[in-house]
Amino acid sequence: MWVVLFHFRGNLWDEYPGLKPVFDPVLRHGDLGVDLFFALSGFVLALNYLDRMGDGLSRRATARFLWARLARVWPVYAVTLLVAAGWHGVLMMRDLPDPVVPDEYTVLSFLRQVFMVVMWTEPDNDRVAWNGPSWSISAEWLVYLLFPVIVLLLVRLGWVLRVRGLLFLGAVVVLPAAMMAAFTGNMYSPYLWVLRLLGAFVGGGIACLAFRRIAQTRRNDVASGWAAWVLLVLIVGSLYATEWVGSAYLIATFLFSPFLIAISVSTRGLSRVFSTRAFVLGGHISYSAYLVHMLLIEPIWWAQMMWPQTFAPHSALLRACFLAVPFVVLLVAYAMWRWVEEPSRKVMRAMTKRPLPRTPDAPAPLHTGPVPTEERQVVREPA
Repeated sequence: MWVVLFHFRGNLWDEYPGLKPVFDPVLRHGDLGVDLFFALSGFVLALNYLDRMGDGLSRRATARFLWARLARVWPVYAVTLLVAAGWHGVLMMRDLPDPVVPDEYTVLSFLRQVFMVVMWTEPDNDRVAWNGPSWSISAEWLVYLLFPVIVLLLVRLGWVLRVRGLLFLGAVVVLPAAMMAAFTGNMYSPYLWVLRLLGAFVGGGIACLAFRRIAQTRRNDVASGWAAWVLLVLIVGSLYATEWVGSAYLIATFLFSPFLIAISVSTRGLSRVFSTRAFVLGGHISYSAYLVHMLLIEPIWWAQMMWPQTFAPHSALLRACFLAVPFVVLLVAYAMWRWVEEPSRKVMRAMTKRPLPRTPDAPAPLHTGPVPTEERQVVREPA
């Protein structure tokens, strides 16, 4: 939801200016939600695959991993790509204004998006993907392809480093992207996305190594519970500190991985909150919410362009539209998860399992009637 609000925060401030001083420092850096997602992805994949894939490269294990990840991300990605293709195509065909014109609307661009390679040759994500947020899914697919090698490195780091060393290394892998962003003044310098997201992913994997080394004791449970709150305050505080120090928000990128460790070790406080049914369901639908939200925001922008009097600034209708966006996104995301994402994932995962040979349910019935002439066998006696 952080990324969702980031994308139309300007509209919210126009319609509800009183909220801007309070929430703008946080929402202005909602794009960091992508970094947090990659850190979480690295953590979860390491947790699930370190023991399965860490012994060495295996074609079978790699193929099963990649197919499982494809089953997870591609179905909703493909559906939203088709919706975005239709949306932009209809506007172009009818010569109507497009609030977010794609940089390239061609067959080649479509194919690059279908195969999730569209970002691999692009310096930045500006209007590269027809469904804006899906640029990061192309980056994610690249990381998945690298994961079988990354996991070998992670396992061996786990052999030789203790928790403190892992925490230090987790900060080191994020440092290059943070330095480049600080020097250039933004996170969208050419090809900086590679450093950002790969560093966040590996940092999340290293955080998983640290988590596995921490003993599950009551003392660690209490300490990590408090650490989670402190880290959350520091993350949010770094965003507000940007008002005085322009690059202070980059501190948050160093704190994501320790935060994941803290909430994973603890069973109280924030960890308990994140374990509630509402948050668990939110986690399930978060991927769909990420991919559908711009497809719901762009029509509002288009309506503003088409009917400026009806959707006039500060009108009750426009305010209601933007206020409803988060709720509509959650509803559509749930529907997408419930009827597209999960069924498709299960079908694709089942495709890797060879079905058992079918056995007849019952023996064929004996033929008791007369044998047709054409089916009779002629038995010849030996001469």
